[in-house]
Amino acid sequence: MISVDNFYWVLYHKLLRPIGIDCWYYYPWGTQYHFSAFEYQIPLPKQEHHVLFHFDQEPIWSNDLGAGYDTGRVSHVAWSNLRLKILANSEHSTLKRTICCERQMQDWYYFYHGFAALDWFRDAKYIDQDLAPRHVFSSLNHLVQNNRSYRMALTAKLLEQDLHHHGSISFHGTQQTCQAEIDDPNSRLTAQEKHLVEKHLVSGPIPMTLDVTTVDGNLSAHFGHKELSLWQESFWHVVNETVFYEDKLHLTEKIFKPIVSGRPFLLVAAPGNLRYLRSYGFKTFGDWIDESYDDESDPHKRLTLITQQLQRLCDRSPDNLKAMYQDMRPVLDHNRQHFFGEFREIIVNELVDNFDACIRTWNNGRVDGRDLPLHPNLAWVKSVLLR
Repeated sequence: MISVDNFYWVLYHKLLRPIGIDCWYYYPWGTQYHFSAFEYQIPLPKQEHHVLFHFDQEPIWSNDLGAGYDTGRVSHVAWSNLRLKILANSEHSTLKRTICCERQMQDWYYFYHGFAALDWFRDAKYIDQDLAPRHVFSSLNHLVQNNRSYRMALTAKLLEQDLHHHGSISFHGTQQTCQAEIDDPNSRLTAQEKHLVEKHLVSGPIPMTLDVTTVDGNLSAHFGHKELSLWQESFWHVVNETVFYEDKLHLTEKIFKPIVSGRPFLLVAAPGNLRYLRSYGFKTFGDWIDESYDDESDPHKRLTLITQQLQRLCDRSPDNLKAMYQDMRPVLDHNRQHFFGEFREIIVNELVDNFDACIRTWNNGRVDGRDLPLHPNLAWVKSVLLR
């Protein structure tokens, strides 16, 4: 399977270069500071060039619409002297469609973080999954400010309702970062949520650390027996996703941590993302909890609905939770087997087919009579990526 470290390199060689498309991406990998193709020794774009911009590691935010070459953001796509411009991305959103329309870009979507999870968590399939959970739930929170400030509100709610006694919580924020969020006039927290944060976190027991705080490279890529044991210690996973407030279909490797661990989850994300996950063949847990929170558009109400479900789980007896776990084992086994099996083929086919659709759309819209060649052998590319 293609590795994350060489993801762009392989796509460049197998899909882009054969038909004359240059590849630009963030360098070094995992940053959002240097947008370049230096490692591939590709020259600066010229008027006749076709260029693809990888903006798939992170969601696209509204401030990524700025102008200027040196910002390290999507503003690079403002170059108007290029012919074909493709935006490689990992989300479905109105903002992305707006960018593609305004910058005259082709939209190449694929599930980047699915590829990342398959690489980072590949060894989990060799590990015994029968470790008995010791906690009702876990909630891991690393970055907690700005667009992720909902994690402060959620943690404060758990402390307010004494649910932390039933769970395993990691919160890397400090009293200073929480106070800064409260004082920020642009904070997305409500007045009530700020009150709870001030009451339980500013003067509370933080930071709370269960997982590691710093590693070389991406935090989720640091995977081994300690991480898997931590994930399996809890029955339910509260998956605190990157996107919560914005109307985006966007999931990261976080959602796959409970799946490879053989555990159920509540998904704290933007509305519709449970349905989005199911579209890839995974099953969720509407037979055991109320998953209507996934349909709630108001983020603060959605967070309350999720907390209510967690409260109901914590109110159950140990025997009841054990019976629930046994009852849902077929779903847990399906998700894990699907992740290490058919899911890989699904996202590879999607990546290649969507790329082909980009080129065909471009060709149909050309006005100068010169078409970009279609890839000679997409079936072969799929077979290579599935090795």
